[in-house]
Amino acid sequence: MPLKRPLQRPKRHPRHQPGLLGTLMGLIALALAVGPIGAGLAQVGTPSGVAPAGTASPNQTSAKEQVLLDKIRQLKAPRWKSFGSCRYDWTAWRISDGGVRTTTSICGSPELTSKVAVHCDTLRVSHQSSQGTWGEWRLPLSQEESKSEGGEDLMVANLCANAKPIPTPPATPAATPTGTPKPSSPKPAAARP
Repeated sequence: MPLKRPLQRPKRHPRHQPGLLGTLMGLIALALAVGPIGAGLAQVGTPSGVAPAGTASPNQTSAKEQVLLDKIRQLKAPRWKSFGSCRYDWTAWRISDGGVRTTTSICGSPELTSKVAVHCDTLRVSHQSSQGTWGEWRLPLSQEESKSEGGEDLMVANLCANAKPIPTPPATPAATPTGTPKPSSPKPAAARP
């Protein structure tokens, strides 16, 4: 009887074995990585504190979002606004204790740069001279009234209609006189309109 040879499996080429092992390792690594990523992908687009999709219209914004949108729009606003023959540095408005708002203005031809003060309660303006003294408080001029400073009325209306209210200081126990004080010389402070 002839000798039977045991059944032999065909030999694989050595080059193929690492490929198979590498593929298995790659699949295992992918499965492990997809686990945490898959859980994270299920939450993409749903930041914490936001209602799930379908509960609110995408066009609606929360009060907090609206505040941020307003701030973004304010930051994008042009620095200088023109009214009549004058331009005003709209981002540099400062407010003093008496509610006087001040900024820089550039008016006329040739251009004259000066400080302008606005008191919204009385709708009056004042300008600082080149010597540093403030002029008398007066009503703002229209374009028909002055070629060089006309448009102040439009500037005051725009500023005062959009100015944020002045925060009231905390009450002090000492008695203070009542009534509305007349604005004195404008002094710039750090707050914006």
